[in-house]
Amino acid sequence: MHSSKRAILQKRLLRWYEENRRDLPWRNVADPYAVWISEVMLQQTQVQSVIPYYGRFLKKFPNIPALANAGTDAVLRLWAGLGYYSRARNLQAAARIIVERFGGAFPGNYADILALPGIGRYTAAAIASIAFGQAYAVVDGNVSRVLTRLLGISGEPKSIAVQSRLWEAAQRLLPASRPGDFNQAVMELGATICTPRQPECSSCPWTRHCWARQQGRQESLPEKARGGPARKSHQAAVVVRHRGRYLILRRSSQRLLKDFWEFPSVELHNRQTASEMAARLASEACGLKINSVEPLMTVKHSITTRRIELQVFQAEVERGAILEPNAPGRRWVGLKDLGRYAFASAAQRILAELRKSSGAASRTT
Repeated sequence: MHSSKRAILQKRLLRWYEENRRDLPWRNVADPYAVWISEVMLQQTQVQSVIPYYGRFLKKFPNIPALANAGTDAVLRLWAGLGYYSRARNLQAAARIIVERFGGAFPGNYADILALPGIGRYTAAAIASIAFGQAYAVVDGNVSRVLTRLLGISGEPKSIAVQSRLWEAAQRLLPASRPGDFNQAVMELGATICTPRQPECSSCPWTRHCWARQQGRQESLPEKARGGPARKSHQAAVVVRHRGRYLILRRSSQRLLKDFWEFPSVELHNRQTASEMAARLASEACGLKINSVEPLMTVKHSITTRRIELQVFQAEVERGAILEPNAPGRRWVGLKDLGRYAFASAAQRILAELRKSSGAASRTT
C-alpha cells in the first residue's frame, strides 16, 4: 500500500472515530489497569454485557494490589455470568505476579505484558497502544473483518497464513501517533459499521478504498470457517434441602468452571433416566435418606462447544437426619446466604427459581 493512500485511510478513520465513537466507560481511560480489565472482559463478550461487570469489578477491586489480595471466591462471584471463567483466574494470577515483580505497577514493556497469564498478542498490543501510546497493532474479529474486506484477503481468517497477512496489514496501517485511538477506531468500525451482515457501507470512511465494496462482496468476506458440530449433553442436578438449608458442592480442578459452587449434578448416559439419577445423586451427595425427589425446572445453556440440557430436581432429607459438618468442598447453606457464593450461570438460574418459589410460598402463608 502506497504511503499516500495509507495516510488518507488513517486520517479519515481517526476523524470518523472522533465524530462517531460510542460513549463507553473504558474510553478516554489512561490507567493501564482499567484498560487491562476492559480488554480481558471484552474477549469473546458483547460490549453491552461487559458494561455492568466492568463498573462493579473496578469498584470492588480498584487497583492491582486489591485484586491480587482478594479471595478467589470474591473474584469469581463478580465474574459469574460473564463466561470464560479462566479469564478471571488469569487476571488474579497476573495481578499477583505484577505485585511481586513490578511492585503493583502495571508493566509498560510489551514483552513483560505479553508474558503475563491470560494475555496474548492482541491484549498485549491493545494495552501497550491504548495505555502507553506504543505502536502495536491489534487484530481481533472486528479488525479481521474490516481488513479482509478493505484489502480483499481471501481464505479462512483464523488460518496461520491469513492471520499472518492480517497482522502485517494492521501494523502497516497503524500510525506512529495516536496508535491507541487508531486501534480502537478500527475495532469500532467493525463493531458498528462493517458488521458481519448488511454492513453500512455508505457510512464507512473507507468505502471508496474498500476492495469488497467495489466487487460487491461485502457479505462473502471474510470467508466463513467450517465449524464442528456442537456436542449435546444431557445432565441432571438435584437441589437437596434440609431444614431450610441447601447442599452445594465446589467444582474440582478436573472439571469445567473450576472453583465455582453448584448443586450436585451428573451427566446422563444411555439408559439412565434423569429422575433415577437425581434420586441416587441426592442420596450419595449427602449420605442420608431422601424422602422424595420432584422435578423443579429445566435449564438449557452452553459451555464452549457443548449444548447442555440440565434437568433439575428437588429433594428433601428425611426428618431427624443429622447433617455432616461443612467441609472445604461442601456446604449446607441457607437460602439468604447462597448469594455469598460464586455460582455460574446455570446454578444462578436454579437459585433464582428457589428464591421465586420461596417468595411465593411466604406470600401464601
